[in-house]
Amino acid sequence: MESRAGNATFVIVSMYFDIERSTEVELHKMQAIIPYANEMGIIFAIYSNARSTTWHDILTNKRGKIMEEFLISGICT
Repeated sequence: MESRAGNATFVIVSMYFDIERSTEVELHKMQAIIPYANEMGIIFAIYSNARSTTWHDILTNKRGKIMEEFLISGICT
């Protein structure tokens, strides 16, 4: 979905990462969406089934660690 706020245009993406699928499969979908936004902003709203103390959960699981690494890798910048 494309949206506008003043002069800014951005893409809003809602995703669900199925617990039965590999986190990497879902992250590849995100990577495919990012170029579409091109010079627009992008907002991802994701239910990732990933736990991490980075986003104030009480523990970090394997999926959370994978998500952390993806986000700090710079692929989203």
